[in-house]
Amino acid sequence: MDEKLMFFSAFLEKPKEIGSVMPSSRFLIKKMLKSVDFENARCIVEYGPGTGKITKEILKRANKDCKVLCFEINKKLVAYLQKSIKDRRLVVINDSAENIKAHLKKLGIKKTDYVISGLPFSTLPRRKKYIIIEETKDTLNSKGKFVVYQFINSLKKHLCSSFSKITTSFIPLNIPPCFVYVCEK
Repeated sequence: MDEKLMFFSAFLEKPKEIGSVMPSSRFLIKKMLKSVDFENARCIVEYGPGTGKITKEILKRANKDCKVLCFEINKKLVAYLQKSIKDRRLVVINDSAENIKAHLKKLGIKKTDYVISGLPFSTLPRRKKYIIIEETKDTLNSKGKFVVYQFINSLKKHLCSSFSKITTSFIPLNIPPCFVYVCEK
């Protein structure tokens, strides 16, 4: 099945889980990955990879020893990712991002360098939102970054409770337009 059709089909089945009708634009991907030091990154995590548009770009840029972990709760999208992306560095995890610590421990990974998120935080229950943000902060190394995109500009107040430095950008060339937050400890 075509990537866009697969993504749209997943959205129609579970719109609150997917959060968007279209995969990320190249403009959004460029902005999301701009602050990533691919040469030195050892572990990059992606929340909500969907059909893997950002994942493929991460893998294209990441060094040969970098682990790329993708957390996806939609079983159809997990199957699609596993079938369409063949790379020994990729680990697709069919679980919620709030369980990141358990999966890192299982994989023998102490800290992450970057967490890239496409999760629709606006549709998540408040408690789950805070747990994911806190767990993410706790798993990042001291220079790590949490990079998030959202379609409405309401996440910053939640991020401020966990991160000391947050840079916000607006990306008009995406469907729909969105905000990107780069969060540092």
